[in-house]
Amino acid sequence: MPAKLITINIRRYLVTQPRSVRQKRLSRYVRERIAHYMKVSEENVKIDTAMNSAMTKVYTKSMMPIKANVNIDNGVAKVSLYSDKKPADTQKAEPKAADKKAGKGKQEQKKEAPKPEQKKPEAAEPKAKPKQ
Repeated sequence: MPAKLITINIRRYLVTQPRSVRQKRLSRYVRERIAHYMKVSEENVKIDTAMNSAMTKVYTKSMMPIKANVNIDNGVAKVSLYSDKKPADTQKAEPKAADKKAGKGKQEQKKEAPKPEQKKPEAAEPKAKPKQ
């Protein structure tokens, strides 16, 4: 089954919880919501270590909605953090040779004409006379 993107609003739940137990209750709440959305039991929801550490460090304090990728394999839902980054396969491998030549010319032009810094002469300010 393909990955699903699920957004879980945790603020509504965590606001009522004491700070000392938020992490434990947050992981249980996320497990419940994923089980509900994906129609599996709570025992079959596995949370990734990166997701767990992010919940511990970030989400217990900021209480922003969690975006998670969920994959189901053999009745087990695997939860991981959602990332906007595309896989490396879809990105361009290397620019063409013509682009490389054009890029070198631009770099050489930039190196040839560095602008030196000009220091402004500091004007000596008259000292105030102490009052007696």
